[in-house]
Amino acid sequence: MTTVLNKQSTKDGVFDGLERALGDYKIAALTKKEGKVLFDYVKNVRDIEQEYTPTVLSPKKFFFPQEEVILEYTFDGKVTAKTNPEKIVLFGVRPCDITGMKILDEAFSESHGDPNYLSKRENSVIIGIDCKSVCDEDAFCYRVNSQNPESGFDIMLHDIGNDYSMTIVSDKGKDFAESYFDSSLLDYAALAKFNIDKKEAFAKAGGPWEDLDNLPEIFEENTNHKIWETEAERCLSCGSCIMVCPTCYCFDVVDELALSMKVGDRLRRWDACMLRSFAEVAGGENFREEVENRVKHRINRKFNFLMKKHNQSVCIGCGRCVRACLADISPVTIVEELTKTSRALKLEERNDNLYLPEKVTITKVEEFTENEKFFEVEFDNGRSLGHDPGQFVQLSILGIGEAAISVSSPPSFGNRFEMVVRTVGDVTSKLHTLGTGDHLFIRGPFGHGFDEKIQKEMEGKHILYIAGGIGYVPLRSLINLTLKHPEKYKKISILYGCRTPEDQMYKEELQYISSLGGNIELLETVDVGNNKWLKNTGVITDLIPMAKFDHLNTVAIICGPPVMYKFVIQTLKRHKLTTDNMYVSLERRMKCGVGKCGHCQIDDIYVCQSGPVYRFSDIEDKEEAL
Repeated sequence: MTTVLNKQSTKDGVFDGLERALGDYKIAALTKKEGKVLFDYVKNVRDIEQEYTPTVLSPKKFFFPQEEVILEYTFDGKVTAKTNPEKIVLFGVRPCDITGMKILDEAFSESHGDPNYLSKRENSVIIGIDCKSVCDEDAFCYRVNSQNPESGFDIMLHDIGNDYSMTIVSDKGKDFAESYFDSSLLDYAALAKFNIDKKEAFAKAGGPWEDLDNLPEIFEENTNHKIWETEAERCLSCGSCIMVCPTCYCFDVVDELALSMKVGDRLRRWDACMLRSFAEVAGGENFREEVENRVKHRINRKFNFLMKKHNQSVCIGCGRCVRACLADISPVTIVEELTKTSRALKLEERNDNLYLPEKVTITKVEEFTENEKFFEVEFDNGRSLGHDPGQFVQLSILGIGEAAISVSSPPSFGNRFEMVVRTVGDVTSKLHTLGTGDHLFIRGPFGHGFDEKIQKEMEGKHILYIAGGIGYVPLRSLINLTLKHPEKYKKISILYGCRTPEDQMYKEELQYISSLGGNIELLETVDVGNNKWLKNTGVITDLIPMAKFDHLNTVAIICGPPVMYKFVIQTLKRHKLTTDNMYVSLERRMKCGVGKCGHCQIDDIYVCQSGPVYRFSDIEDKEEAL
């Protein structure tokens, strides 16, 4: 894909080009039929409506028709797939519908690609016309960020007066423009003004929902919200909302026989999850019998289930379902009510529970070294900690105080989790005197750890863990997570350095890791060995060349004493690893854990909120970071 912004044509030139293209393509565009504006094929480009009026059906019908034959067969056993796409130009598609097209492209391309849809798309040229403002009172594209698509089209036209500037994003679009449009130099100032005016108009309309990216979580939190019942009471289950939706792609498959009973067709037809029969199974059972469940399913597909799959809202805010609904049910009402409820709950939780710890019981204690002890604790209320690797908790001993402690166990550890604590102050010194059955108090988890995004980025790479001393503890949660599925990674190298062999954490676990083999390796070193130590002696940077990593396909994750970071990072840089591929876990004094007290502040960031895990390139210019 290429992006080119150096084309411009007069409006007459664009239509003259479409006229010439009629000899090679069928052209579909906005046109008026029986007093209504709709997308249809045109024989004369002068019949194209240039002023946009929202249509009942979106242009998806050209690639995913209401009904199409997918197989032809005869009863002597001959079966033929039916794909015979025509070359078409789809002209004048607006940004929201193009966003919908992008979603359909993804849906029909994944897994087993759909040949009927994809063959039509491959034989089409999509020419969009950009919107300068909201087109209709029922439209809410600006709420879901569908007004600025970056793909799903070949050419986008921007109205700059007498001319169109053209954004071309595909080779197919470039070839079409060069073949049919007479172009001139782009008026960059006019295009810049168009974009500024557009941005201001959509911002004035309201801009995107503040919680847009969090809608899947909000919907999960509100499964039993009363709005599902109140909206369902009005719903007629007619399916109109589905039939006009640009991003709905459910269908039914039926066979139709010719009157001769010798040949037949297999067809697919649009279907709607809002229809009662949609979820019926053999025996007459219906797993979505209630209207409330169907309403909930439909809206969750747009803002929850499929939003997680496509990484964007699957409602494009075109307003068609709102205009078609006889009961005045609007996704906007539902989203805003659920968001309001979630905000209220979170505010209540913040006000009541920000500094309120929960009681835990010590279930296991083990002495690791002279200064470090292992603790396993269990929530008395039975809940799970629910942490990301790299996060921390605030541990309280009432009457003594509170301290930030890293979590060393991996996620999904039931209602128990693990910590290794060094005795360095009042709280940790008192903790070292406690044993099994004693109680503590916990707040958290807090901070930004190795979240799903970072974990996904690690897949397929050589993972280079570099831990110094007790720095192995914050990394252990992630290390254990990756060791569960080593096949996801090119290689896993764990580099661990300590002052002496006696200072090592999790000695038995390290022995087990060293025996795993395959794509897993453990490299260990100590500053000062003894007569039993048979492995490397020296600083941890001596281990880095031994890992034999490809700097283009490696992610380094570093945790240890502050003095270690400088030398490790310098060594990695000498081996050409960029700071974009380095993650560090910072240690700071944290009293509140929630970005209020100021102890962990570095310039404009609070480590307890945006850290302790950082991509090093994001903080390498901050003087106090290391």
